Amino acid sequence: MVFYALLILVPVLIFYLISSKTVFKKYPSILGFGDVMFDRGVRNIIEKRKRDPFEYIKKDLNLINNFDIVTVNLEGPIVEMDRAQCQQKIYNFQFSKDTTDRLKSIGVNMVNIANNHSYDCLKTGFLATKKYLEEAQIEYMGDRDLDKSYVIKNIDEKKIAFVGIDELTGPYPVSRYYPIVKRLKSENDYVVVNIHWGTEYELQENSLQKSIAHNLIDNGVDVIFGHHPHVLEPMEVYKGAVVFYSLGNFVFDQDFGDTTIGLGAGVEFQDNKKVFNIFPYNIKKFAPDFMKGEEKDVFCQKYLKGLNQKDCRFIVQT
Repeated sequence: MVFYALLILVPVLIFYLISSKTVFKKYPSILGFGDVMFDRGVRNIIEKRKRDPFEYIKKDLNLINNFDIVTVNLEGPIVEMDRAQCQQKIYNFQFSKDTTDRLKSIGVNMVNIANNHSYDCLKTGFLATKKYLEEAQIEYMGDRDLDKSYVIKNIDEKKIAFVGIDELTGPYPVSRYYPIVKRLKSENDYVVVNIHWGTEYELQENSLQKSIAHNLIDNGVDVIFGHHPHVLEPMEVYKGAVVFYSLGNFVFDQDFGDTTIGLGAGVEFQDNKKVFNIFPYNIKKFAPDFMKGEEKDVFCQKYLKGLNQKDCRFIVQT
């Protein structure tokens, strides 16, 4: 009888141990990508060529699905309206309402809407974007109201504030965000910022970006994900926080120079340290494809030069 009782109890015990967070500690994790744009050339390959810009990424969803929060910078409004009613400017974007399905298909569950294209179709487009995101249960940061520019998430018993900032065309100077992030840090465990800034196609951050980054960190920010330059810019470790000055494009119809290389930056908030993983990719006909093997190793050795990194992974003690 004892033998048969053990046969019953052992599988139950194993299941309990596997499922119990007290045994297998899980830490909150975020993966940030750069700009996504589903208009112009990208819209053409989707609608006329029936191509999925995430066709390559979907082969490696195991890399993405391990993260609690997956973010992108949504570089334009999701709205169905006459383009003649939108802003008339050189580059004006408008995304189809199925954009939310496309994002969810790879696990994106939060977007930044603070950028120089979010208002391309004015208030109508901006409100439509938020409506479609809310209906799809994709959270967003970067509303134009300062008091609504952030979202707070409870993940694994930790509170994380996500803030979206548009340094280029936003209605407020970035300095207005410093007291906000300071307060958010006092009320939460971590603060993560997505910021649209910098100079297009420049491979190095400028002095303004560096000044803003340091001020944000001095006020409590833990990680900064930058975008807008459409190319990769360096990362920096400053006072136990990390700045990715530009993650580059994720999905975009630019195929020249350095616009075809980008990376996802992942962070896991562990006790007394932040563990980072980076996921570089090539963009092939507007579709990102994760680097692997030697190509990935060579990239990480160069991008993370000076850090004690292994397999594109490094740790920052806090």
